[in-house]
Amino acid sequence: MKCRKCGAEISEGAKFCENCGAPVEAEVNETPVVNEEAAAAAVEETAETVTAATEEAVNAAPVADASFAADKEAFSPIPSEPVKKKMPVWAKIAAGVVGVVAVLAVLVCCSKVVGNTFRKMFLSPEKYLAYVLKDNFGESINDGLTAYEEYKNAYDFNNVDTNIKVEVALGDELSDYLKKEAEDYYYYSPELEYLTWIKKAHLEYGLNSFKDENEIRAKIGANDVDVISLALSASKDGDVYMNVPELFTNTIHIKVDPETLKEILNLKDMLGKIYKELPSKPELQSISKKYLKAVFDNVKGVERANDVITVEDISAKATVLTMDLDDELLTAIKVDVLTEFLNDKEFEKIWKRVYDACEEIVADSGNVIPDKADSYEEIKKNAQEALDEAKEKLALYKDGQLENSVKATIKFYVDNKGSLSGCAISDGDYDLSFIQPSKNGRFGVEAVMKGFGDTEDFDTITITGTGKESASVITANLTANVDKEKLFDIVINNIDKSLNKKGEGSFDIAITNINFGEDSESDLEVLKDIIGDTNVGFYYKGYISKKDSDVTFALGNGNKDLFSFKVTSEVKGGSSTKSVNTENALDLDFESDEPAKELINALDESTLANKLREAGANEDLASSIEEELSYLKSLLAYY
Repeated sequence: MKCRKCGAEISEGAKFCENCGAPVEAEVNETPVVNEEAAAAAVEETAETVTAATEEAVNAAPVADASFAADKEAFSPIPSEPVKKKMPVWAKIAAGVVGVVAVLAVLVCCSKVVGNTFRKMFLSPEKYLAYVLKDNFGESINDGLTAYEEYKNAYDFNNVDTNIKVEVALGDELSDYLKKEAEDYYYYSPELEYLTWIKKAHLEYGLNSFKDENEIRAKIGANDVDVISLALSASKDGDVYMNVPELFTNTIHIKVDPETLKEILNLKDMLGKIYKELPSKPELQSISKKYLKAVFDNVKGVERANDVITVEDISAKATVLTMDLDDELLTAIKVDVLTEFLNDKEFEKIWKRVYDACEEIVADSGNVIPDKADSYEEIKKNAQEALDEAKEKLALYKDGQLENSVKATIKFYVDNKGSLSGCAISDGDYDLSFIQPSKNGRFGVEAVMKGFGDTEDFDTITITGTGKESASVITANLTANVDKEKLFDIVINNIDKSLNKKGEGSFDIAITNINFGEDSESDLEVLKDIIGDTNVGFYYKGYISKKDSDVTFALGNGNKDLFSFKVTSEVKGGSSTKSVNTENALDLDFESDEPAKELINALDESTLANKLREAGANEDLASSIEEELSYLKSLLAYY
């Protein structure tokens, strides 16, 4: 007998289909007479029970066989071992491809070496060079913009206190030498004696801006003593206070026309407003990418080769990309750059924004500048004329109507990470090359310049040496030669790598062992005798940050300075604290006849002389100044 639902064979006496679980309907002749309504209800109830049990069993696991409890007339599935489904071949291939692509993507993103290898394999020499140049120049620009943004966000022109100090100092040896030399000239110029006591001189300037108050500080001194100091405060309401304690016993107060003073102070306000409107780092990044593309996408005729660059004991493999820089290429670059500029809405937006800041300040001072739109249209007009000329010239090159000539040949050396490790340019008369192989944290440097000197003087300058690079610091020892004769040594004791990215860090560089030549009569040769050391050189060290800096340039032997020039600066937030004491100020009215007398009466003839004595000036100079001021005071008082 066959099941009426699925057509499978049913065992004799079975009440349910062994295949689908449907109840077996008995043949009419074999089925006893029963109540039809009761039978129908029983069949429906049994069918629901079987269906639910079947769905539950199917969802749990594949069923290969089943047994039925005849005494309970219920479905009892007994799961057997599951049937394993095989993955189609095409699915295995697809999964493998996806896996390989994923691994390669990770390698390309995480390893510059692998990424660079794939670019060399699949890009043409022209596209590969264009990528390398855009990537390397883009990275350098990005580092510079990071430092730019750090400094741009650090200052507020309307709330800032800056101080800059410049010091010039003479070492003991040089000071004594100059004194001795000056003695021979005292007869002809006795005033020289007034200067030989100065070993160190300094000039200091400060500006404190706080809301609408502006204060200027200035100091002039010698041997670490402020001989003359000035503090001046000015507000937009026209009040100007000036304090020079070495000359006047009182603070001087002058009332100035507010409009006149406003024009003077507008310069600071203008700088502050322009500073706020300077482009942001993302804006400059976007602009730089467009113009790098306009320049480097024009590279053509690139030849690719492999080479090994070597400096002393450091060698590294490099990909050498060579191209000719000709007139047609330069014209094509000019066309693309000018086209980019004329369509550059982003640059136009920045230009107009900065222009608005200038226009507002200039208008406040009563002056007029050219209309913003007219000015930019004039710039675009000139750019369009240059573009039309360049396009016309480029068309002549392409048609062969204009002879193309090579200006120079350029070689780029690219390491296995895709970074530039050197370049060389030659135009037939001059050769300039630079290579920097690196390996295991060490690097070599070789720079060669040929044809830059007169033939009778020298022909070739070479700088070569090695250095080390850690995660944060660069050190190196280099030597400069002229036509194979040593000129001097360059010692890089320390350069913080953060100087490139943040504009902050320390540095210590020296140029030593200078060769002046056997017959040299150079002043620097004389300095060797003064200091008693042949290792006379130049030393440049210090640190730079957004808030303060200390930079020194010195001439000496590393331990003793013959001469030094030092610049220190400090930047902090503006303060309401004033250096000028406005109490008991002497009011001067220049419209009256009395201001001169009042100023003379406030003159202090002794404080300046005492300051000079404190600084170490000889008594003749101090007494002379004291007498001159006293005489001036009495003379003006008399008249």
